[in-house]
Amino acid sequence: MIKKFIGKILRFSVIGLIPVLIFGGIYLYYDPFKVLYEYDSFYDSASKDVVNLNRDFLSTSTFIKNNPDEQYDSFILGSSRSIFYEVADWKPHLSPDAKCFHFDASGESLWALHKKVLFIDEQGNEIDNILLILDFDTLIQDQPKSGHLGVISPALVDNNNQFEFHKEFFTAFLNPKFLYAFMDYKITDEIKPYMRKGNLLDDRKRNYDPLTNEIRFEHYEELIEKGEYYTPERLAVFYDRDSKQTYLKPSIKENQKRMLNEIAAIVEKQNTKLRIVISPAYDQKKFNPEDLAFLNETFGTDSVFDFSGINEITQDYRNYYESAHYRPHVAKQIMDSIYKK
Repeated sequence: MIKKFIGKILRFSVIGLIPVLIFGGIYLYYDPFKVLYEYDSFYDSASKDVVNLNRDFLSTSTFIKNNPDEQYDSFILGSSRSIFYEVADWKPHLSPDAKCFHFDASGESLWALHKKVLFIDEQGNEIDNILLILDFDTLIQDQPKSGHLGVISPALVDNNNQFEFHKEFFTAFLNPKFLYAFMDYKITDEIKPYMRKGNLLDDRKRNYDPLTNEIRFEHYEELIEKGEYYTPERLAVFYDRDSKQTYLKPSIKENQKRMLNEIAAIVEKQNTKLRIVISPAYDQKKFNPEDLAFLNETFGTDSVFDFSGINEITQDYRNYYESAHYRPHVAKQIMDSIYKK
């Protein structure tokens, strides 16, 4: 009886392991999130990149790979809003030999941004310039994030989160909706409408520079120039705003103050030319005056520039791709403005 019972347990165990081995093998073979192996470039223009990648890991890995040769000294930091501050528009305001790098992350948190500044300093890089793109959403986040698109790169935390990091990605891979969409795409080589819903897959055309880690959506700009971008579907996201100026609640509390002060200390030690931009968000909510006062006191009024609230940028929906991201010409306008002062 006992032998039969043990035999049944072993058979069920083996049966239970089969799907784990199959899906594990698929995950190891495809590495859909590009976190298992090294890549010359995380975006391949010769093939379709359809899986949303963790920009924190991508940015950190690209920095680590290129920095020994490049010795970056000028950094653009922030959330996905910061990617539209193009290096070609920034460099005229810097020294001719500046080595620029986009060290961004999707939905960037102050907690992770702080880790990035410390990490760059620890590598021994000279930090001549920092362009720091901030908003309420970044500043309010003072703790580590979870989820495969939010978890921080292990290199930024002394590799202390390796297990958690890879667990997040394998768990995301096993999500039935993602797994079905991913395998459907691999079998058919076709992006279907349902795959774009819920950001299961992302086939947006993009241009990528692996040396600066810069992403550009030149295809969108071409569509705008042709008058084909702002379709009724895209216009639907531009909601009506309050005509009366409203203000955001405070986002800088004690933990945020500690991290911002540590960033300020590195800026002072490195004699860094710092510019902080408070983004012109489409919601037109004005940055909190108490938060602005702290940033001014910590970094200096000549380093902090607030473009939030109701103004000529935020009034025009054509300055935005959608309600979350403003376009490169706005970023250029901002850079031209803040480097004249």
